[in-house]
Amino acid sequence: MHLLRLYWEQRSYRTALVLGGASSLVALVQFFLMGRFLQQGNTFDGIRVYGGDIVSFLLTGSIFTGFVVIGLNAFSGYLQEEQAAGTLESVLVMPVSVFKPMIFSGGAALIGTISGSFAMVAVFGAILKVPFNIDILGSVSVLFLLVLTTSGLGLTGCGALLVTKRGDPVKWTVVTVTTLLSGVAYPVTILPEWLQLIAGFLPTTIALDGMRLALTQAATPKELLPSLAGLAAWATIALAIGLWGMHTGLRIARRRGSLGEF
Repeated sequence: MHLLRLYWEQRSYRTALVLGGASSLVALVQFFLMGRFLQQGNTFDGIRVYGGDIVSFLLTGSIFTGFVVIGLNAFSGYLQEEQAAGTLESVLVMPVSVFKPMIFSGGAALIGTISGSFAMVAVFGAILKVPFNIDILGSVSVLFLLVLTTSGLGLTGCGALLVTKRGDPVKWTVVTVTTLLSGVAYPVTILPEWLQLIAGFLPTTIALDGMRLALTQAATPKELLPSLAGLAAWATIALAIGLWGMHTGLRIARRRGSLGEF
């Protein structure tokens, strides 16, 4: 009976159910591409531009993914907490803007991610002798624009969450596309040529390339200027769309009278 209840409960959140099934299929594709990458042997031609070390390549990909998720969750995490507690409607009608607690909540999570990433680089670099050659200003510049971009996309996800209640299609899409196409666990050169063209246009691909160069090749902001310009354009677009998406989702939820539902 308990399993049956869980089934019907999850079935009521159709968006989350569909995304969960799609994630399983995407994972299979990722394993296939990772296998193709590892079949290259010990040379790993696709990562020579970052120094050629497989451990630093995978480690920077892991750190990068953490910042992507933090940016996406900066606002939606707070929203989901209020939804679960049944206080979202009360928070939204308060005279204080809902964006203030969202920013504080996301800022606290960002500090934790920065601290964890610093510790990871220190341990792998100093103790395990993984090669890093870091330009701090270059790294910070890329990560700042990355977080702005993903936070804007996260705001769009907030608008979707206000309507779907569970299952954020925007967050799912960004995380899936990032891990699949942006070179997190294998270089973009593993992909078919037509997918490489698409991947090169994505903000996460641009940001990850810039971050890896800043962390492994000490690339300066001047050397990263094309990447930073592209990310700045993406951040502007994402924040504009995010504000529109948030207000649209809020308007739809208010019209349906579903703000207090979860």
